[in-house]
Amino acid sequence: MNSSMHRALALAGCAIFPLATSAQSADTSRVSLYGFLKVDVEQVRASGTPGAVALRANRLSNNLSVLGFRTREDLGGGMAAWAQFEGNVRVDTGDGPFNGRNTAVGLSTPAGELVLGQWEAPLRFTSVYAIDPFTAGIFASNSIMGNGFATGANGQSPASFDRRQPNLLQYWSPAMGAWSLRLAYAMPEEKTDQSSPDMFSGLLSYRDGPLYAAWGYELHRAYFGAHSRDDAHRLALAYSFGRTRLRGSWEQLRYEPAPGQSLRRSAWQVAVTHQLDDWQELALSYVQAQAARGNATSAVGGIGIPGTDSGARQISLGYTYRLSKRTDLWAAYTRIANGATAAYNLSANGINGLKPGQDPSGMGIGITHRF
Repeated sequence: MNSSMHRALALAGCAIFPLATSAQSADTSRVSLYGFLKVDVEQVRASGTPGAVALRANRLSNNLSVLGFRTREDLGGGMAAWAQFEGNVRVDTGDGPFNGRNTAVGLSTPAGELVLGQWEAPLRFTSVYAIDPFTAGIFASNSIMGNGFATGANGQSPASFDRRQPNLLQYWSPAMGAWSLRLAYAMPEEKTDQSSPDMFSGLLSYRDGPLYAAWGYELHRAYFGAHSRDDAHRLALAYSFGRTRLRGSWEQLRYEPAPGQSLRRSAWQVAVTHQLDDWQELALSYVQAQAARGNATSAVGGIGIPGTDSGARQISLGYTYRLSKRTDLWAAYTRIANGATAAYNLSANGINGLKPGQDPSGMGIGITHRF
């Protein structure tokens, strides 16, 4: 751990312990520390394009490890105030920006929660957490689903519909029977004389015992140009029986990458997890991206040019052995087969220099510890 991280944790400790002391004396608030460290030894490679140099690497990779602090104060009458500070921890290098993840202040009421800060957009929950058994690292489905993950302001990484968004105003409904609703709006703080980019995202979900179903929608305005409108629809469904859980999702992304141009692409995922016993689990995921349609003349993220071989597919396999409720040993493999103009890369820790048509793959053996 470098000196900057030592200083960050020391400052965090100085801020937390007085709060914790106050919480104990007043008995109305509480502070907690949480997170996980997830690291694996990987071998990755990319090949498949005639004439292109095959890329390969052996590496120690961090899988989006997290350090966070939460505080909550009961206000009475069913109301509470809370705050969360969450950052990345790059275990492989010992570094990491603080507060780079879900960081916000919130107000809970019987009518729902108001949340202000940087957070994952509601659409992301439709597939990543409820459906994908590989939620972080190169094995995850957001290599294709959502057209890659991004953290950034309006207009940054405009191809991505799998976002952690700053300047986000959210409403989370209380449970309405089995139903719940999330709405989010990214404030247009990047406004210029020429454009005013903003984002809306929503999620309607249903949970009843072993059944989960959801519909998500997201709209990006002025991400590619002053009057561009890009949107995404996503449906998700999961069901458990015994030790097996079946999962699936479908999405359609639509872009206006330039005036008078359009690009549409559909994709779907099916996945299954099966617990062999209380300590072992198998996971399988298959993702299929259809070829792009429309009249766009350039690629958008990993999506190739319409009218070309721009489809792709990904398969991921995994095995987990739980040493305890907090610690796992695991192994996984993934491979993406890109069409000639597609350039979908491995999620989170992609392969540098990947060319359209190349097929990235990787295998890893790792450990996860939660606290």
